[in-house]
Parts: sequence; structure tokens; C-alpha cells
Amino acid sequence: MLGITAQVKEAGIAWDKGEKKNLEVLRSFQNQIAAIQRDAVWWLHTVVPTISKVGAKDYVHCLHKVLFTEQPETYYKWDNWPPESDRNFFLRLCSEVPLLEDTLMRIVVIGLSRDLSLGPADAMELADHLVKRAAGAQSDDLDVLRVERIQLMDAVLNLCTYHHPENIVMPAGYQPPNLAISALYWKAWLLLLVVAAFNPQKIGLASWDGYPTLKMLMEMVMTNNYSFPPCTVTDEDTKTEMINRELQTSQREKQEILAFESHLAAASTKQTITESNSLLLSQLTTLDPQGPARRPPPSVQEQIKTLNQSLRLGHLLCRSRNPDFLLNIIQRQASSQSMPWLADLVQSSEGSLDVLPVQCLCEFLLHDAADDNFPTEDEDEAESKEQRAKKRLRQQKQRQLLGRLQDLLLGPKADEQTTCEVLDYFLRRLSSSQVASRVLAMKGLSLVLGEGGLRDGEERDQPMEEDSADAELLPEYQWLLQDLPKLPLFDSVRGMTSTALQQAIHMETDPQTISSYLIYLSQHAPVEEQAAHNDLALHSCRPEADAVLSAFLIIFSSYIRRMRKTKEGEDLYSWSESQDQVFLRWTTGETATMHILVVHAMVILLTLGPPKGESDFHALLDIWFPDKKPLPTAFLVDTSEEALLLPDWLKLRMIRSEVSRLVDAALQDLEPQQLLLFVQSFGIPVSSMSKLLQYLDQAVSHDPQSLEQNIMDKHYMAHLVEVQHERGATGGHTFHSLLSASLPPHRDSTEGGKAKVTVETPQSSVKIRTANQMLVIGPKDDLTSILLQVFPQKVDPRWPGPPPSQLSLALQQALAKELMTARQGQVQEAGLASGLLQAIAALLGSAHAGPLVVAMHRSHALSCPLLRQLHLYQRLVSKDVAFSSLFLKVVLEMGTWLENPAVEAGPLKALLKSFAGQYSHKHRLSDVRAGFLHLAEALAYRRDSEVPVRAVMDMLKAGERCNPEAELIGKVLQGLMETKSPYLEELLSLLMTVGTQKGTAGPVAMVISLLLQETEECAVKQEAESSTSEVSRTGLSAGLLVDWLAHLDPEVTSVCPDLQQKLLFSLNKSRGTPAYRPYLLALLTHQSNWSTLLQCISALLSQQRDQRLDPSPALDFLWACSHIPRIWQGRDQKIPQNIRMVCEYLISCTKKWADSAMSQRCQSLLLQIYLQCPGVMRHITPLDDSWSTGEAAGAHGSTCKLDVLVHRLVSLLADPGESKSAESRMSDANLACRKLAVSHPVLLLRHLPMIAGLLHGRIHLNLQEFRRNHLTFFTNVLAILELLQPLVFHAHHQRALQDCLLSVMRALKNFQRSRSPLLFINKFLQFTQKYITHNAAAAVPYLQKHSDILQALCIENPHLGQLKSLLAGLTLPVKSRSADSNADDRDDESTSSGALPLVNISASVSLTASDMTLYLKKMSRGEAVEGNLATTATRS
Repeated sequence: MLGITAQVKEAGIAWDKGEKKNLEVLRSFQNQIAAIQRDAVWWLHTVVPTISKVGAKDYVHCLHKVLFTEQPETYYKWDNWPPESDRNFFLRLCSEVPLLEDTLMRIVVIGLSRDLSLGPADAMELADHLVKRAAGAQSDDLDVLRVERIQLMDAVLNLCTYHHPENIVMPAGYQPPNLAISALYWKAWLLLLVVAAFNPQKIGLASWDGYPTLKMLMEMVMTNNYSFPPCTVTDEDTKTEMINRELQTSQREKQEILAFESHLAAASTKQTITESNSLLLSQLTTLDPQGPARRPPPSVQEQIKTLNQSLRLGHLLCRSRNPDFLLNIIQRQASSQSMPWLADLVQSSEGSLDVLPVQCLCEFLLHDAADDNFPTEDEDEAESKEQRAKKRLRQQKQRQLLGRLQDLLLGPKADEQTTCEVLDYFLRRLSSSQVASRVLAMKGLSLVLGEGGLRDGEERDQPMEEDSADAELLPEYQWLLQDLPKLPLFDSVRGMTSTALQQAIHMETDPQTISSYLIYLSQHAPVEEQAAHNDLALHSCRPEADAVLSAFLIIFSSYIRRMRKTKEGEDLYSWSESQDQVFLRWTTGETATMHILVVHAMVILLTLGPPKGESDFHALLDIWFPDKKPLPTAFLVDTSEEALLLPDWLKLRMIRSEVSRLVDAALQDLEPQQLLLFVQSFGIPVSSMSKLLQYLDQAVSHDPQSLEQNIMDKHYMAHLVEVQHERGATGGHTFHSLLSASLPPHRDSTEGGKAKVTVETPQSSVKIRTANQMLVIGPKDDLTSILLQVFPQKVDPRWPGPPPSQLSLALQQALAKELMTARQGQVQEAGLASGLLQAIAALLGSAHAGPLVVAMHRSHALSCPLLRQLHLYQRLVSKDVAFSSLFLKVVLEMGTWLENPAVEAGPLKALLKSFAGQYSHKHRLSDVRAGFLHLAEALAYRRDSEVPVRAVMDMLKAGERCNPEAELIGKVLQGLMETKSPYLEELLSLLMTVGTQKGTAGPVAMVISLLLQETEECAVKQEAESSTSEVSRTGLSAGLLVDWLAHLDPEVTSVCPDLQQKLLFSLNKSRGTPAYRPYLLALLTHQSNWSTLLQCISALLSQQRDQRLDPSPALDFLWACSHIPRIWQGRDQKIPQNIRMVCEYLISCTKKWADSAMSQRCQSLLLQIYLQCPGVMRHITPLDDSWSTGEAAGAHGSTCKLDVLVHRLVSLLADPGESKSAESRMSDANLACRKLAVSHPVLLLRHLPMIAGLLHGRIHLNLQEFRRNHLTFFTNVLAILELLQPLVFHAHHQRALQDCLLSVMRALKNFQRSRSPLLFINKFLQFTQKYITHNAAAAVPYLQKHSDILQALCIENPHLGQLKSLLAGLTLPVKSRSADSNADDRDDESTSSGALPLVNISASVSLTASDMTLYLKKMSRGEAVEGNLATTATRS
């Protein structure tokens, strides 16, 4: 406060009054106070904790005091200074100062430190207060909150982290979620929002890119809209996704917090935590700063709104141009979306508009244009002075804005980028789907471009001559046709404008707007861009004004000239699925490839005639229809076949044209049928009709018979020629003579009732065709001929047909009148409806039946209304049996023709089925059985079954008694399954519902019989296909039947056991198993009670069976019954007692039957029990020689419960690790293997081949490597082999044993010329001697085979007498024991064959008492004694 000099005080008072001059002294003082606060906080953070222990309360008080956040009286209560008049002013000057980055960071770090007294919550509160206080003192000439370090964001967010009490230990394996205190969490986001607004380049950009929640808050303050999802998200799918994701995140967060609190309560209060009693649920939230944006609570939304209003955060963010957050939002929003918040932003902007992007200015202009569209006089009268002032201010802002945009487009500083940005913003809205948006865009363009000539006080230039006509024609579009091309940089935006207008044409519905677009495109569309011309040429409409017609001609002529310049091999079209492109070749050699619709559009354009004034009409006409030259030929691009360039409907349009060259081209190469069709058409000019009649005369002279065959009604045709003559047409006399020759001489009396064709079309134009030219059709007309004209039999299906004929409209109107009179009770006998129905029936009985029905199917828009009218008439005259019968006959015959699989489904087909179903239900079916008979007949003769099946279902739904036999029902269902009827499921459901009322046996039997029949048929098909699949395929209906079977009988075999067991277990004819059997077997084993299962098991195991069983499902079922735990619930759990009794029984049987086969089987079973339960040895006393044969160890394919354990022990025993832990594991494994060799030798002998392999893998090592625990492994193995005798010497283990001994001998051989381990050699020699003793027949030959190794070992160790004795004995012959020797002989020879005679197996070295004392001392010290032993032996 002492720094507040008079100059500072004066500057502060001036600042309070709003003056902004001479503030340097005040700014210097504010920066000085900020530096003092930074240094003071540094001192409190780093120095104070090291020099004294300040109390927590005093430390926090000091921190608040230096930051001027304590109570005011704290600063003046001791010396009563400053005086009372200056106290508040001085305190405000010292507190409203910038907040330096280091000050803010140190406060956050102090809050994160556990050694300092400021807690995280207090630190967050203090930092939040300082940031908002500094932001409130913002000024253009003062950086109040400058932060560069991104680390501040993570530090602030760490302040709100929730830490559970340290004395609570979480369960093992549980990872607590990352949680934050909700109040601090949202306070942190608000603090960072303020910092980001003042530092957009560093903190703001990092927040926008890496923190979605903070980005959402920034968008909220920028748009002044605080809803969730933010208004910047315009896509409804994205909004829905954000809302759903927030709901999912909230639910997951709730579950995580409840689980976390439950663990805390389990370690403290032992209370069960729910949502109702949870304490943390309302206080915590998930800490995931970089995760999806979260919905702010309502209170936080209000805080954001208040904060934005007071600190103008949105304005600061919008003002940033690097990075440009505002432009990012504008570009993300669709062009059709209104952005009123942008208008508010411009309205509230201060100073120059240069700081805002042009898109923002354009949106404000559109917003004001929308408001100006709805002025009301009442509002103008009721406006107050304040409202008028606001309006004037807004109008002033609008004029300023409009001047800015016009300067960007037309000013001297206009550049290409800004011009494109301004026009692109408006032009993209021209293709909006909303009419209001398109209108606003056009108004905005007219405002921006319309005042270009009035700038700088100049008068508007006079329009150019070529533009004056278009401007007078379309004055509302002067901005497009006259002002836009005058832009200085128009060439830069020409392509963009053309593309935008082509897209707008597809959305625009106003004819004048489309006309203006076409005129512009015809004048300024770039010819070089061929792809744009393709799209433009495809989108054509029928113009009414000459200007638009001229524009069309210019567009198409430019297009065709460009296409005819295409070089051979150049493809301007991209390949697509619908290949409607044709390759055109002219007689002049020029070629082009274009869409067929473009060709048709140009021909239609030519039929309209030339417009007034100059145009490209004749040039286009000469290209397509050259005078006295052939027309161009067309070929399909995909197949190279010749394409039909001019279909009949287009030729008819050409004939109706007044351009003679088009008429002549259309009449070339016409067949008689086409001539007859065209001559009966309406709207043809007299000149064209004369040419048609002349061509008919030529056809009569050329081929009169074929022409006469195609005439259905000669009376009508002759009358038509006469009428055309009355109109002034010439020619046709030869054709009329042909017609008159076959007519009766007097037909004047019958002509009165014929249809009067009153055609009074003026010859000058075909465009004036009114409704009074409609035909009047009566019941006496030739309805057969009319039907053939309405539904022509020959129409090219590749191209669109002609428009609906007026005959059909006249026919419908006449029928409608007759229906109206019939509703009034006045039924006309032999009326039009009756005559039309008779005509249809007559045609169906003639050769025209098939083509007529197909034509009616194709032209369903004409045929369906006629049939509906006849159906309505039939309902009105339902008592007329003749009409109803004839109507049903017609419906059925037409339906029969449409049942062809080649005919696709359509409205006519569905309508006929509906009529047939209604009539059949009312008139033909007497009961359900009759319905089933009718349905079975339809299925048998492969007729359409939809009508009868629906009739049957309607009767069942109505509650009628279901009286058909089971065989009939099965036959019908089988037929429906074969035809894959969609009504099978519904009919089956109705039958099951009705059938179960009398019990489930009948429905179950029916379903099973259907399943069996389905399986047999599929088996036959599979056998014919030579399928080798293990599971046979079943029909598509098998799944439905299986579901019903499971529903009717959950136990699968309880209702009809014999049939159901046959379904499950009978042998199928095919080589596979039906696919449904595993599912039914699973239901049987899981849902049946024990009595049902026992009955099924008994039936399977019974010897009296009627059918052969399939072994696979039968064995699967029996295996499942013995292994599924649910079936054996409650069984005896005393397994050891049971096993003991079984084993004792087997031992007694073995003793009883001695050496018989049964005894061998009992021993084998006893052996398998032992392998699965080795603990049984504790409870029984087996025979002495029960397993002495070693069969348990050598049994192939048998498994043992302890195999894995023994394998692990042997692996540990062979692990040569050098660490103490490895040696300890080896020692433990050695002890375990020794104990196992004593108690369960058979189990260890099973792994003897593995031990041999482990030994063999070490024989290549040298002595130094071998002594690293490998020697220990060999020694331990020899010790274990000693414990395994005599079983190890049995014949079953000879190979593995001899492999072990060979590995030992080879290892000893490697010790030559080195000090051999004598104790190891002695152990090996002792074990070898025992091997010879127990099985000399196998041992001696084996040792003799490898005697060279023993000889080398003896040479290396000559003092070993035991080795010498062994070698001496190996030289003697050994008598082998024969299998047939008696017991006495074996006893006599035991000495000679079991041991080697004449060999003394005594110790070769005698040790004295002094030697023993020396060895014991060395052994106690851990020294090696092998060398001393060798010395002693040598000395001896």
C-alpha cells in the first residue's frame, strides 16, 4: 500500500471514471504488486518450511494475507492506516491486479503437497478466487492472466482427486477407480475455462484438442447456449449417441462408486452399501479428463452462464484467430442449419468487424434478412423508444456489415480466398432441403451483389445488351444473371458457382429459380469440365419460356459438341452397376458415349420446336437428324449390342411434334402394329396424321394380310380414318378400302351407338390439349378393342413406356358413374361393368390371354383400379349369381396366368389373391375339413395355396370345429413344408392350439410323424447328392417342428415313448445323423426326471427291440447320463470306502480264479482303479505279484491321476540352475521322487523313458559344465533307480533302463584323462552288479555290447577292483534260463546264472582308522574326498 503514490491514486480514480489515458503509472503499480505477490508465495513455499515450523492456521493466514484475500480489517486494525476514506480504494487497487503464472502454479503445487498446510480443497478455492478476480480486471492494455505452461491443466485436475483413507486396505486384485470430488471437479473445469479464454494459443488449443469436456464448455460460452448436447452438434444421430453414451457412463460410474464404497465399508463399518445409504455417490465422479464430454449439473450450467456474462469469455474465444475456434464450429455445422448465436455474437462485437471470419458476417446478414421478412404494423406502433433505438443500432450494424462484405468482394483489396469464402457460404445453402434456407441464401446474395455498382457514390452501370433480355425476363435474379459475372474475380469462382448451381437444381422446386440457374449455366458453365456437363445434361425438365428453352439448347449443344470431340479410347464415363450408357456413331465418323436419358432429353427438346430469336436449335437438329442422311447408330456399352435409340413412346412424341424432320424420322421403318398404334393415338397434328395414313396405304400395298391380321376392330378403325379425313388429313384411302371391303354394306344403323370421337384439336399447336377432348365410352362400344388398346401387348421393357392412355381414364369414369347409380339402387341391366367383365373373359379364352394378363400386370396402375371397381360392383349386385360367378372365374384364370415363377410379385397379383380368398371363404368352404380338402388339392396340383390356406386359418380363428382326419392334416402340412409356404408356422400354431385341448398325444404324434417323413426325404436327397457329411441336412421346417415338440413335451419321450425313441435313436437311411437329434438329446438329459431317463435307458439296453439303433446318439445319451452332475445329485460321496470294497472284492476274485482269464481281467481292472486313485493302496493289501509285471507303467493309452505331478517333479529334478533357489527345488524334488519310488514305484516307472531322455541330453557336456548340478542329477537318478529295484529290472522297462545306463557310461567316458568322480563310479558299478544279479540274461549281453566303454574306464582308473571283476565276469559264458525249466532247475542254476562266479565283489581298498578320521574331518569342512580316495587306492 505504501506504493500507492499520488500519481497512482489519481490514475486509479481516472480509471474508475472510465478514462483510458495516462494509465502507465497505474499499470506499473499493478505489475509491481503482482511481482510482490509472486515472490511472497515463493518465499512461503520454499523458504518458510525450512526455517521454522509455522502452524497450519498461521501458514494459511499468511498466504491469504499476501494475496489480499483476507478480511479488510486485517490490513488496518493494528495502526489504523490507511484512513477510513481510502481503505476500500487502496484495498481494491492492491487486489485487482494481474495473476502471474508462477503465482498460480505455486498455489496449486502447495495444495498438492502433503507437507504443507494448505489442503487441495482450500488450494482450489484460493486459485479459483484469484483467477476470477484477475479476469475481472481485464483490459486491452494489460495481461491479467497470462499462462504458458500446459502442465497447469493436469496440476489443477489433480487437486480434485479423491484419496481413500490410508489405513484401509483394499482386497487383493481390486483396482480402485479413478474418482474425483464432484464439487472440486467442476470448479477445476470452470477455472481452466477462464484460463483458456485468456490464453487461446496454448491452454485454449490444448483444451480444444485434448479435453472434450472443456471443449464443450468453450463451445457453450461461444454460442451462449448451455444445453447438452451442445447446439454445435447438428446431426441427430450424433446427439442421440452422445446422450446414450452419457447415460451409459453415468450407470457405469454409479456401479463403480457403489463397489468402491462397499469395499471401504467392508474394511471399516461392515455395512452393506446401496444407492439409498451411499455417502459417496453424490459426492464423487469419474476422473477421466480426456474421456468423452460429460453433462454438467444444472448448478454448474448456471455458474457458466453467469461467468460468461460477467467475464465475456465467449467473446474472448470468438476473437481468437489463431487458433480460430469460431471458424471450426461454423465449418462443422451443416449449411442448412441456422446459427442465430452467430448473429448475437456480431451484434455484441465491439469495434471493427475484421476480427470475425467472413462466415460469421454472412450468418448475421442472413439472420437479419430473416427477421426483416416478418414485419408487422402492430409491432411498429407498439415499439418503445428503447426498442427503436436498438433497431436503429442493428440497422446501422447491418449496413456496416454489408459494406464490409461488399468490400471483400468488390473492393480494391478483394482476394481470391475471401471471395470464395463469402460466395461458398451462400451458394452451399442454395442446395438446402429447406425452402426458407434457400430463400434466405438468395436474398443474401442479392444484398451482397446487388449494391456493387452504387459504391463510392457512382451510378449503376447500364446493363449489357446480352444481359438485358434475361434481366427483364427474370428481374428477381439480376444478382445471378448480371451482378455475379461482374465480380472482379469472377473467373476464380466460375467453376465453384457452376457446381453449386447444378446441385441446387436437384433441390429447387420453383420454376423461375430453376430457369435462372439454367440460363446462367448455359452462359458460364465451363465447357472443359466434362463431368459437370454429364450431371447437368441428365437433370432436364420441360421448359415453358423461350429464354429457358434457349438455355437448354445452349447447354445440350455445348455438351454434344464436346462429346463428339472425344478421341477413340477416351472414357469420360465411370463404370457403374446400372449401365444405361450407349456408344454413338455418326455416318461422318464421329463417335460419343453418353447416357441414354440424355439422348432422349435432347430429342424431347427438339420436339418443342425452335424458340424465338437466335438459338442452337437447328445445329442440334442437324446433329441428331441430319437432312437426307441416316440417323446415328447406338450400341450398349456393356454388351456392345445395338441399342434402341428411339423407343415407341419417343417416336409418338416426335410424331406429335410440328418439326417435319422429326416426324419423318419417327415414321421410318415402322411395322404395321406400330402404325396402327400411332394412328389411334390422340394429339397428333393433321400434317403428321396425313403422313401416317400415307404410310398405312403403303403397308396395304406391300403386305395387306399381315396388316389385316393386326386389326382387332375394323368398324372402329374405319370410323377413325373417316374422322381424320374430316379434320383435314389426306391419304389413307387404300387403307380405308381394305377395311370397308370386309364390312357389311349397311352399317349406318349401328354407327349411332359407337363411341363418338370428338377431336377438335387446332392444327397449329399440340400444347393446347384440354379435358373436353376425353372419350365417352358406353356399354355398346367395342370393349374388347378398348382393352387391347389400354393394355398393349408389345412394349419394349428396356425403356419407359408412354404415359397412361386416355382410354383408361374414360373407362374408369364411366364405371364410376355406373357404380354411383348402382349405390342408389338403380342397377342397369347389360351395363358397362357387365360388358367389360364379359370382354375380359372373352380375351382370357382367346389367344391373347397370356400377353393381356402380362400387360395388365405390367400396367398395374391402370388394371388395379378397373378390377377394384368391378369388385365393388360385384358386392353391390351380390344377388346376381351370374356376374359373381363370372367375376370369380376371371379372377382365378388371371391368377393362374400370374402363378408362373417367371412373373414377379406385384400389386395385381396381390389384389387377385385377395379377391379369390374373400370369395372362397364366403361361398365355397362349408367346414374346416372341406377347407383342408381344397388346400390338399391345390398343393397336389401345384396351384397357388395362399387363398385356401388363409381361408382355413380364418375358420380356425373363428372357432369352428377342427374335424379333418390326422392323415389329411399331415398331408397338408407336408405339402406346405415342401412348398416352403410362409403360412406354415401360423397354421401349425392354430392346429396345436386346437389339438392340445383334447390332450397332447395327438399333436405330438403328428409332429413326430412329420419330422420322420422330413428326415427320410432329406436322406433320399442327400444320398442322391452323394454327400459325405456326418450330420445330415434337414428341411427348413424341421426347426419349427422341433420347437413345437419341445413345447408340447418338455421331457421329449414321456408322451409317446415308442415314437419319440424312434425319432431319437432309430438308424437313419442316410449316412449322417439328423441335425435336430443333438438338441433333442440335450433336452432329454437336462429336462427329464429320473423315471423317464431310466425308461429310455432300459429300452436302449433291452434285447427285444423293434428297430435298429443308431449307435452314435445312443452312446452319446448313455455317456451323458453317466457324466452329467445334475443326474447324479445325492449319490454316495464316500468314494474311498466304495473303492476299497471293490478292490478287496477284485483281490478275492483274483485269488479264487488263480491264473484264469477272469483273474487277468480282475487284475487289469484293479490296476486301472489304482492308476485313477493311487490312495487306494492305503486301504488294501494287494497280491504280492499283482503289479510286479510292470504292466501299469507300460500300459499304452492309460492315464493316471498323478502323471502331471510326477512329470513336474522329474522336470525340477533335472533343472540345472545355479541359484540357491534352484538347488533347493532340486533337493526337494529328489526327496519327493525317492518317497514316490518307495511308496508308488509303478507310477514313477511310467516316466522312466522321460528320465532316460533327460540323461541323454547331457552326455555331450565337458567335465566343467557337467559338475554344475548335472552330476548331481545323474547321482540322484542312480539313487532313485536303486530304490525302484527289483521292478526296474523287469522286461517291460529294459529299453528305458538300458538307455539310462548307456547315458551314464557315455558320461563317464567323457571324463577320461581327468579326475573321475569315484563315488559316482562306485554307485554305477554297484547298481550294475544288482542288474546282473536280477536279470543276467538281459544285463550281460548289454554290458558286453558296451564293454569298450568299461575297458576305457578301467584303463583310466586301474585301482578300481570292482570294475576289473565286472570285466572279468563279462568274459565268461552265461547260461540263459528257458521258459520250460522246472522249479528245481531254476533253484540249482540260480547261483550260476544270477551272479558271476569266481569274482570277488569285495572292496578293492581297505581303509585304516587314521584314514577314516582324515576323511571325516574333510567332510565336516565340506571339502572333496575323491582325490584322497584315489591316492589311497593308488598307494594300496
